[in-house]
Amino acid sequence: MTELKYINKEQNKNLQIKDLITLGLYTILLVLLMGVGVGLGTLFTSVVFGGKVYFATYTSVAAALVCGSAYSLIFNKINKNMAIFIMIAIIALFMGISGHSIVGSITLVIAAMLAEFFYRKGNEYFSYLCFNLGNIGIILPMFFMKESYIKHLQGRNYSQEKIDLVMGSTDINTFVFIVIFTVLASFVGIYLGRKLYFKNFNKAGL
Repeated sequence: MTELKYINKEQNKNLQIKDLITLGLYTILLVLLMGVGVGLGTLFTSVVFGGKVYFATYTSVAAALVCGSAYSLIFNKINKNMAIFIMIAIIALFMGISGHSIVGSITLVIAAMLAEFFYRKGNEYFSYLCFNLGNIGIILPMFFMKESYIKHLQGRNYSQEKIDLVMGSTDINTFVFIVIFTVLASFVGIYLGRKLYFKNFNKAGL
């Protein structure tokens, strides 16, 4: 299955200006797809749990399913050192300035380093997995820093009813469920993303 083979690496692995421009566009695409993941997470919690579970709890799972194509574009088309790291670092910065806990941004930066490491090893699957596990960092305070996270929500003027909704599914079993399904969704998402890239985007010159 040639579409699943890793492409040959270029000799020049340094990012050029044109690469940074392309990286910016693909990063925007990936963020938009993450937004689609948020929408799917919201739909999932509404249908399955009747809206009684905070939608962001399962965002990493839904995003892992839909972001594979954009990630594969960055991994294979730009194909330069630091592209993966910069992309995830930009998302970490975006999460930080959009009001999420700093823990999420720190986790994403760590994930960026690991994802970059696996990029240089030529392993797209593990690189994408690290990215999605990094996204779980956004909800880590919900499970392991509950008191400070409640104060964080209060600082964002969340009502007590909304806080109760957010904190209503923060048991360890739920966290384990999220991690397991994020891993599974990551492998499915990047498999589909790679097939889409090599069958469509690559042929179209994207």
